[in-house]
Amino acid sequence: MKKKMDTGTVDEIFPHFRKYLKSGHPALIVGDQISQNNVAEYRFRKVTHNEREGRHVNEKIYPNPNSSDPKPMYIVKRVRHDAKKNFGKKYPWKYPKK
Repeated sequence: MKKKMDTGTVDEIFPHFRKYLKSGHPALIVGDQISQNNVAEYRFRKVTHNEREGRHVNEKIYPNPNSSDPKPMYIVKRVRHDAKKNFGKKYPWKYPKK
């Protein structure tokens, strides 16, 4: 019998940006989930300045939510997941509506 894990956190508003501690770069958090090992995880997309990741075209975000950065922001389309402990503070940036 599998146990359901209580994350003990309040519901968050998605999407939002957080610092990804493994890379030191921002990440767009698109949801959360419980892994097979019963660990609370975020589902996220990488943030970059590159138009492509390999042969895949990234999504351009205009205007850049980070007003202090003059370069355009791109978000990788592939959704990844990692433990919530690997993410830092929430950035005040807003994901622009299309």
